[in-house]
Amino acid sequence: MLADFFYSHPTWEVGLSVIVVWVGAALIGLTVFHRFVDLHVRHKDTETVGLTYAIVAVVYAVLIAVIVVDVWETFAKADEIATVESNKLSNLMLDSAGLPPAVGADVRANINKYIEIVVKKEWPSQQSGKMPEEVYEPGWSMIGHLSTQLAVFEPATIGQNANKAEMLQAVNDLITARRTRILAASAHLPDIVWEILLIAGAIAVFYSYLFGAYSFRIHLAVTGLISTMIALVFIMIIALDYPFRGDVSVSDEAFTGVQSTAAGIAPEEKSLSKP
Repeated sequence: MLADFFYSHPTWEVGLSVIVVWVGAALIGLTVFHRFVDLHVRHKDTETVGLTYAIVAVVYAVLIAVIVVDVWETFAKADEIATVESNKLSNLMLDSAGLPPAVGADVRANINKYIEIVVKKEWPSQQSGKMPEEVYEPGWSMIGHLSTQLAVFEPATIGQNANKAEMLQAVNDLITARRTRILAASAHLPDIVWEILLIAGAIAVFYSYLFGAYSFRIHLAVTGLISTMIALVFIMIIALDYPFRGDVSVSDEAFTGVQSTAAGIAPEEKSLSKP
């Protein structure tokens, strides 16, 4: 499957492959077309072809612009989704300082375990595009354990009671953010959009064949440059299409950064517990 090739190789390799295939096919097509359609026939209608090609180019440019903006916004939103989830974990880390020392330490340990699951199991699976339900089960189990742990905790003070309510709300928000991330990890452009892009791109390239350039080398150069520009846009769309997959994907740094929050809480908590 093409998607497996695109996202299992470095972006530069994918880009080079796309350019070679797309530009190569365009130039071979021009060579064949040049042999069967007389140059002088094309030259007579070059002005008309130029006017209509401008319309085709504008329509295709608008189509590409809409799709590029869409995939970029989707990628940015995916990064925001991951940040929201990590922020909820950070909130739980900080709020755990208001719990009794033993309970707080246990909560932070469970949060760290959840982060380890996300970073070491879920993230690699998302980047490789292999996301069976079994991959996410340990994470859901850990969140369920954390929620239960806070639910059964009996506050001894008004402050602890308020802190418990705040942390339970944070866990609920964490569950929502996690579910949103999992859904976003498998989101991408529909196949019909790619089909339209390829067909429209082929039409745009074919239109360049109709020009009656007396120098075949110049004609090859023009067609090659047009094809290269289209291929570059394809490469960018491919790179951003799956926000959590491949080389160009949402990083897990937001989650690993949460662990430093716990490291900053523990020493402070120990100093406060000294007589």
